[in-house]
Amino acid sequence: MPTLYRILVLLCLIFPLEYYSQEADVIAENNENSSEKTDENAVAVDLPTSEFIFRPKLSLGIGMFTFYGDISTNHKGYHPTVSRLAYDLRLINPLTDYLDMNFYVLFGQVSANERTLNRNLNFNSNITTGGLTLTYNFKNLAKWKSNVHPYISAGIESVEFLSKSDLYDANGNYYYYWSDGRIMNMAEDDPNASSATEIYRDYTYESDLRELNLDGYENYPERSFAFPVEIGANFILSDRVNFRVSTSMHFTQTDLIDNVTSQSVGNRAGTKGNDKFLYTSVSMTYDLSFGKGGKEGNDGYDEWMNLYAQDTSDYDQDGVGDLADLCAKTPLDARPVDEFGCPLDNDVDGVSDNLDDELNTPEGAPVDEHGVALTDEDFELRYRMYKDSIGEFASFDEVTNISESEGGKKFGGNTDGIVMGSKEKYTVIIGSDSTGITANDLHKFLSFKDFKIIDDGENVYYIVGEFDNLNDAVAARNQLNSQGFETSVGKTGTGNNGKTNVKEVPESELPVSGGTANLGQGTIYKIQIGAFSKKLSSKVFGDTKDLTYVKGDDGLWRYYAGAFTDKKKAAEYRIGLVEKGYKGSFIVVFKDGDRLTLEQGGFQVTEGHDDTNVESSTPTTGVVNKDLIKFKVQVGAFQNKIPTDILDLYLSIGNVLPKKDEESGLTKYFIGTHKTYQDAEAAKKQLQEKGLVDAFVVGDFNGKIITAQEALDLLK
Repeated sequence: MPTLYRILVLLCLIFPLEYYSQEADVIAENNENSSEKTDENAVAVDLPTSEFIFRPKLSLGIGMFTFYGDISTNHKGYHPTVSRLAYDLRLINPLTDYLDMNFYVLFGQVSANERTLNRNLNFNSNITTGGLTLTYNFKNLAKWKSNVHPYISAGIESVEFLSKSDLYDANGNYYYYWSDGRIMNMAEDDPNASSATEIYRDYTYESDLRELNLDGYENYPERSFAFPVEIGANFILSDRVNFRVSTSMHFTQTDLIDNVTSQSVGNRAGTKGNDKFLYTSVSMTYDLSFGKGGKEGNDGYDEWMNLYAQDTSDYDQDGVGDLADLCAKTPLDARPVDEFGCPLDNDVDGVSDNLDDELNTPEGAPVDEHGVALTDEDFELRYRMYKDSIGEFASFDEVTNISESEGGKKFGGNTDGIVMGSKEKYTVIIGSDSTGITANDLHKFLSFKDFKIIDDGENVYYIVGEFDNLNDAVAARNQLNSQGFETSVGKTGTGNNGKTNVKEVPESELPVSGGTANLGQGTIYKIQIGAFSKKLSSKVFGDTKDLTYVKGDDGLWRYYAGAFTDKKKAAEYRIGLVEKGYKGSFIVVFKDGDRLTLEQGGFQVTEGHDDTNVESSTPTTGVVNKDLIKFKVQVGAFQNKIPTDILDLYLSIGNVLPKKDEESGLTKYFIGTHKTYQDAEAAKKQLQEKGLVDAFVVGDFNGKIITAQEALDLLK
């Protein structure tokens, strides 16, 4: 911005000239007075010098940026300690005893998040400023007897910003904010919304807001100028060292740092007024000048020599002082060193000469860890080791079941979506959600002991049997197909997502003749947990054994646990489920594809008991013990470290409890436990007002975290 630069240059010229002008006035006055005196008296006149004295002080500081703009306009949860780190470097030169001139650069990040029913916005911006300020310390009005000197400061600065938004998670899924507080991978009104999965913000700001052009502002400049106003205090530690605490508000002349203005489109519209940010910091100031002072008689010579001796210490004895040494612990065998105290690298290949086996590597040639240029054969070998399509470089570890290359790398998976080295089995695929198998067909398979459901996160497969070899799986497939079913052979193993995956084996890869088929069909006892009008996540009943679920022709989802051939063990397991809270569970009996009554299954039925094999077409009531259902407020979920501003909010609010989610690998954070959904909603709103804008309500069934809707369904 040329105008800003002209102002800065003008200020730099005005203050020294003003200083010289004052000196010149004093000299003229003294000369005028001296002309009336004798030469003897004239000699006694003490004339001030007209030379501008450069007495620089260097200041390094660290602090926090707090943003005030159109996003997250409720700043109740935003204070100087709940913000983003920033750093400043200042060069200070006194003009008078009470006035200093400061040149500085300041850089860091500002960020804001807003999540409401009407809009969900967030941004993060890299801020860089540079400018000039004048500091007034009141010394011409009062003589401070203590070592604490207050001051005020104001000036002008140039501001550059680069603003981005977090719109996608780590897997590239766009954030869709649902009305129940969850973030999903599909819109709430999408026709396939029932199959949407919950995702979480990764707080990685990847989308450039100016390039998105959400409001039609086109290619606006990402720079402006601002007027900083600062208050603070200097704590005098010694003649040369000061400690400073300060707070400055930077009034920018732009409203585009958060990419939202009063002219923004739709519910993005903000309020009038420019953006601003607060910088609260602490810093250390060191006097670089050789100025007068110190002990009488030697102008502080002893003090200066002591400091000089400290500044020129050389820990590794390589001839470069520690203050200028970028490699302060250079070993003896790495000498000589360059002017920065680092081992020489004459061929500039990134490997220092003391470790370089080829000291004259051609310029720009890639090298290995020994500094030797890589040949075409080296590249070919590395590519073959990376692909390793025929297992040439692989060795199998029977303990970990992981295939490793000679270089020690672990391969995540193969083209089948099953991790290499995981224990593979063969099975018979009855059908899947995508193939549209009928409910009647599925009920016929409930009498198979080895009937299972595999949900790999993308599809639900219904399978029967697990076999160690392909021939037995083919024999089982042929047996079922001869009974009129249409089945196929599949291969199971651990997928890249850690779940069990199913991959259909092409017909062309199957052997002509099969092996031995043993599907374990007969009388099977299962415990029905309940029938629901909606499909529930399998983790709701994650503490049950061999969970299966089937959608009936009446549209109800029936969930079963266990698969027993012994009725006594089935009864014992059902009692255990009741103790866990599944008070509505009951035993059902299947044989050769049909459902039997309890009496037909060998149980003694008391008089008056409705012993029928006809399934009710209404959802089950009283499925679980309602006292075990609670509601919590989830305030975050993170893979690794918690962002600094979020962590500070957690600490300020308190009572934040973490819980590791083994399925996703995330650590989730919760506040409070409530008996009703309404109480949890009220608590959520209070937390959002404090700054936890991403808070939402979840259910808690007997210690298992489920969605709020699933908890409400269990209560119905």
